[in-house]
Amino acid sequence: MTSNDFTTKQKLVAELFGSATLVFVLVSSGLLADGMLGASPSIGVLFIGLATAGWLFVVVQMLKPISGAHVNPAVTIALLVTGDVDQKTARQYIPVQFLGGLVGAGLAGLTFVSTIGWEVFAISAVERPASTWVAEFLGTVLLASVVISMIRQNSEWIGLAVGFTVGMGIIGTASTAFLNPQVALARIFTSGIAGIQPFDAVMFIVASTLGGIVAGLMWRYLWPRPTPLDRAKPKSSDDTVLDEFAMES
Repeated sequence: MTSNDFTTKQKLVAELFGSATLVFVLVSSGLLADGMLGASPSIGVLFIGLATAGWLFVVVQMLKPISGAHVNPAVTIALLVTGDVDQKTARQYIPVQFLGGLVGAGLAGLTFVSTIGWEVFAISAVERPASTWVAEFLGTVLLASVVISMIRQNSEWIGLAVGFTVGMGIIGTASTAFLNPQVALARIFTSGIAGIQPFDAVMFIVASTLGGIVAGLMWRYLWPRPTPLDRAKPKSSDDTVLDEFAMES
């Protein structure tokens, strides 16, 4: 089955579920490491990286046939630029992804409130310096590039590729690789090590959105394909004659 076999409501529920569970796993793993186990920040980041990588693999493989498993506005924007997603779909997906992230953050806080005593929602005070904004931009270019390339190849390994990219980014980049505007917004509302203060979250959202746009433009050049706009352009009569001649020869 392909995404064309599912209704718009089914696709939106899939994006809501995927976005919510992604943030839930990410924030929960941080709360577990920091609040319950008393792990050091470095071990906490390792917890978050492994949990997020594993769940991303699962959620992409699970939801890809339904909605494409974007669960990330930057990915949706990148695919909009390449023509793999139309404007109507992007307008529907992006608000649902942000909503899902907020739901996931709330559920993560709810599951730990009786054990570590923190609020279900709490405004984070974790600072992310300006250099991490650059890391977010570059990391999002890489993530969106992986997604677009895997789609171009019709690869069955897209979930594994996305999981590895984000997991290694969390462990190995200055920003701990949010690479996702809805994740940046949702992580404002946690007191754990996975949090981010509001101003830095806004800058992360801007950086990852720009990263998605740049990746889309780059892959539109590197590996072009007919887009909805391209397919709508009528051929000139000269082009039609040349195509017919080429087919006959």
